[in-house]
Amino acid sequence: MSFLIVLFSIILLIFLISWFKVNAFLSFLIVSISAGLLLGINPAQIGATVQKGVGDMLGSLVIVIVAGAMLGKLVAETGAAQKIAAGMMQVFGKKYLQLALTITGFVIGIPLFYNVGFVLVFPLIASVVYSYKLPALYVGLPIIAALSVTHGFLPPHPSPVALVTQFKAEMGTTLWFGIITAIPPVVVADLFFLKA
Repeated sequence: MSFLIVLFSIILLIFLISWFKVNAFLSFLIVSISAGLLLGINPAQIGATVQKGVGDMLGSLVIVIVAGAMLGKLVAETGAAQKIAAGMMQVFGKKYLQLALTITGFVIGIPLFYNVGFVLVFPLIASVVYSYKLPALYVGLPIIAALSVTHGFLPPHPSPVALVTQFKAEMGTTLWFGIITAIPPVVVADLFFLKA
């Protein structure tokens, strides 16, 4: 029965965020409280249980997330992302432009959180579109796909770090396996969705 309640809670969370457009944090709170009630937790203890769960998770994540944000800020302020992109473009040339952009997005996406990476690469995408007279989608999708994959698969991003903590895994090993697992989706995206 507990499995069905958890499954229902996940479906409810998805519907609240995607269908009803409820703020993600509020959706988590609503789902946590409803799951607690359905699982038979005393209503008076639900607040303390939710607080303890959030506190335990944040306690182990906050150092990694803050360090990742600092590293991202450092990369953004020093212009390292633009240097990486310029170097990739020089190495690969126009013929392999999408490969260069994919690798750029992957490299930039490892230390930077998705929203920071997106804001950082947007001027780069515009610059390449203007320089090579190519469609914005053709230029932008490789970087965005790589940023998305790194955000979902690799530490120090919040979800992978939370899973490392949850399963008591080793961070370095998770990073290497994450890179191995992240490459196929990016390759598939390049081969099938990014052809001009």
